[in-house]
Amino acid sequence: MLSLSSKTLSPFPSWSLPEPQPKPLSSSNYHRFSPSSNTVSHFSGLQTERGLQFEVGNSFFRHESFTGRDLGVLAAALYKRSKPELRVLDAMCGCGVRSLRYLAEAEADFVLANDGNDENRGLILLNLSQIPRFSGDNKRWAVTHFDANRIMTDCYLQRDFFDFIDVDSFGSDSTFLRSAFNALKLDGLVYVTSTDGYSAGGHRPHK
Repeated sequence: MLSLSSKTLSPFPSWSLPEPQPKPLSSSNYHRFSPSSNTVSHFSGLQTERGLQFEVGNSFFRHESFTGRDLGVLAAALYKRSKPELRVLDAMCGCGVRSLRYLAEAEADFVLANDGNDENRGLILLNLSQIPRFSGDNKRWAVTHFDANRIMTDCYLQRDFFDFIDVDSFGSDSTFLRSAFNALKLDGLVYVTSTDGYSAGGHRPHK
């Protein structure tokens, strides 16, 4: 049996980032905070999904995949009904819409939003800043930029396990399954989907 400790249930110390101030999404504040400078650039591409507004910027986003996102949120919400808490790892978060929905709709206690492209950092921070980053002394969300297999392997090595792991990859998901199951709590859920809609459905077997 896995014994959970306060260390197991706490985020990595390296996740401690300056807290962005929450602000509403409007046409006047689509700003991107560059990770390498203090310059600010503007986003374009406001979207609304299930009542939540978010910016997609230059990240890959497919509106038609909302059903897959709906099912992930539903699975996470149902999971939380029978568990004391819900910690989610969004391994390839893109613009952060899945992470935002897990926080707002599934009422996740903590979401780690990871995306391998650090150029999406400002975009993800903007979208997630609609949710207060802290609830009392507990952090609600954090953003990292690592390869998906690396972040899940790091979670496993630090014994920092998650209740729900979302894997939404391009091409085959099979290369991420071992890392995902290693980072999962006992009795946890791995939600595997493919926003591009082809490889996972067998339409591109060569990928």
